[in-house]
Amino acid sequence: MTRKYSGWVFGTLLLMILLSGCRAGVQSETVIIPDNGEAGHTPQSSSSIRIKAIYRLPDEYTNEGYWLGWTSSDSIIGSFKTAGKPEQFNLKRLTYPYEHSENMKVINSSARMELSPDGKYAADITDSNTGTSLKVVSLKDGKETEIDAFRDGGQEFLQDISWSGNSRYLSYLVVNVYESDKNFVYLYDMQTHTSIRYELKNFGKRDTLLSVNISDDGRGALFTLSESRRPGKTVIMFGKVTDPDIEIVYKREIGQEQYTWISNDQFAFLGPDGTLYEYDQRNSELSVILENVSAFKFSDDKKFIAYSLKGEDAVYAGKMQGRNVVYREPVYHGIEPSDMYWNKDHTKLLLQGATPYTNSFDGQNDSAKGPSFIIELE
Repeated sequence: MTRKYSGWVFGTLLLMILLSGCRAGVQSETVIIPDNGEAGHTPQSSSSIRIKAIYRLPDEYTNEGYWLGWTSSDSIIGSFKTAGKPEQFNLKRLTYPYEHSENMKVINSSARMELSPDGKYAADITDSNTGTSLKVVSLKDGKETEIDAFRDGGQEFLQDISWSGNSRYLSYLVVNVYESDKNFVYLYDMQTHTSIRYELKNFGKRDTLLSVNISDDGRGALFTLSESRRPGKTVIMFGKVTDPDIEIVYKREIGQEQYTWISNDQFAFLGPDGTLYEYDQRNSELSVILENVSAFKFSDDKKFIAYSLKGEDAVYAGKMQGRNVVYREPVYHGIEPSDMYWNKDHTKLLLQGATPYTNSFDGQNDSAKGPSFIIELE
């Protein structure tokens, strides 16, 4: 059964909202709101989303680790604990038909790993008796390159890491344990193998920076922040990277730490009520993509989207036409996804998360809360 998103109203309703940013002062923001979004049922066309096959991954991969994503169109990689050695993790590759894995590398005391979008490298945070180390691991030859290190008991703490969408930049957020207004973002360039440090200014002394993500050109930065004056509230901030600091020019409350770059000038994020927005910094335009969303994931080229809706245990997939989601179809029922990953040619979707019969997901990057599936599309 096909449900088609009807797109934007031809006569779009425009609202002007005044927002205050950290540095930008009063901002004018244009909000584009779609109509009620659902058209009548239409017959399937050649452009419709169709399921070709569903693979349930072996249960051994749901107990002691998590999947990182795709290394090719047919291969996924994950990090799993070594039996009898809780301090060790094995990097394992699982390739079609997704039945037997290949051991790639042993990682000691890994606290967190992030796979680069091109599937060639993994950023690894490891803990030891002396402190914390940030390394980049080549998945081709297993070579490790240390990017930075933080001694145990020092003033600086490694808060977050993330890759740019084109895998060129690894950004990491460093906060000061004792002086919360002295924080930095480091940008490691995979091409030049050099790092640049940017100071973060004009944040509240008791505010807590949570995460960072850099645009493909390295000139835009997204942050999430927990504000001390509004406990329990999280905001997203867009900043322009200027030497030697980052100028915050846009700020808005979000519901969850779910956001992503669409282009160097546009990004998407979830609002507090589950509305999926796209913001364009070129014209300060805020557009509504979907409503009542609990989780979402765009394909690398931003041509496809997978998402789940509040109150439903189903995952939908659709195609993007501008800001419209078209040809959207449910692709799996019976899961509340914690992570979703498209492969490189958006023909397969990796799902991991809780089922309605397991405990709700309560941790990041932990597939132990439920099974994992690969949905293959035609």
